[in-house]
Amino acid sequence: MKKDYYAILGVSRDADPETIKRAYRRLAVQYHPDKNPGNREAEERFKEISEAYEVLSDPEKRRQYDLFGNVQGSGGMASDPFSQMMEEVFQSFFGGRAPRSRRPSAIPGEEVRIQVELTLEEIAQGTTRTVRYTRKVPCAACEGTGSRDRRPPQACPTCGGNGQVAYRVGGGFFQQIVYQDCPDCGGTGVRIGNPCPACRGSGLETRTHTQDIEFPPGAVSGLTLSLRGAGHFGPWGGPPGDLLIEISEAPHPYFLRDGEDLIYEVWVAYPDLVLGTTLEVPTPTGEVLSVRVPPGTPSGEILRLEGKGLPRYASRKRGHLLVQVHVWVPTQLSREAKQLLQAMRKDPTFSPSQKRPEKGFFSRLRDLLSRK
Repeated sequence: MKKDYYAILGVSRDADPETIKRAYRRLAVQYHPDKNPGNREAEERFKEISEAYEVLSDPEKRRQYDLFGNVQGSGGMASDPFSQMMEEVFQSFFGGRAPRSRRPSAIPGEEVRIQVELTLEEIAQGTTRTVRYTRKVPCAACEGTGSRDRRPPQACPTCGGNGQVAYRVGGGFFQQIVYQDCPDCGGTGVRIGNPCPACRGSGLETRTHTQDIEFPPGAVSGLTLSLRGAGHFGPWGGPPGDLLIEISEAPHPYFLRDGEDLIYEVWVAYPDLVLGTTLEVPTPTGEVLSVRVPPGTPSGEILRLEGKGLPRYASRKRGHLLVQVHVWVPTQLSREAKQLLQAMRKDPTFSPSQKRPEKGFFSRLRDLLSRK
């Protein structure tokens, strides 16, 4: 049966060496055989006290005892060759030795995820947005310590600040060392003795945070940007995590997007397609372009403006602006207009050619894109 050396000496598991020494001296004087001649019970008690002190006063033996519940070959315990081999295997996996008790390390904070919708104009030129979101920050009442008296967090006495405890399971050749989260600190390695009532010992509170975010030109919907250190703070002074910003694109009233290319549809009067004209075409950067429509341009034709589309993300390349012209068919005509159209109908030059069918929109678009 496993002996509880801490209980034998009457000290807590996180007792310092001086406390252990004082407890041993007091009990050794009380149960020493010279003071209790012929008392077998006192003699056995003195042996237990001496055995407990031998282990707990030695840092290495105490470490083994805290991890495994016994110490190889000390205090009259039987030395198990296989257990020694298992300890060597264990040490090879953990850099030459089992984890020692340590001061609790800072726990990093979690990420914060938000979504920001950008307009096509913002994507074309890049922009800076001010966003508001909630994040966990150090508690103002306890200054992030989690303690009412603002003392820094202490290592959990059960796991020594490691956050895990080791169990030896099985026996003989099938013996294994298993690690589990410490049941007393939940794996944090920290014990808060006097929890802050405002944050309940977490050292954190939730606040609304304002952050300026720079969006580079050419962002695409679904792209996620990372802003280091703008996420949740870690508990008890842990460093903050990152802010992850997922970009979505707002629908545009008249531009269609195809990667870095933009498609702009415009309706033109029939005489302008026949005789040619000049159109004013907007761009997402605010620039207005003058585009020449050649005489005889068929409805559905696509005019390609090189480099007037969107910038490619993280690149100097730009897409193109594809202007598709459509004939505008009026539904209400004056008498004079009808007479002119009747006359045009009789003119053979206004009859369609039957040599080959005109290409459709998607065929034209495919031809243009294949020339990239």
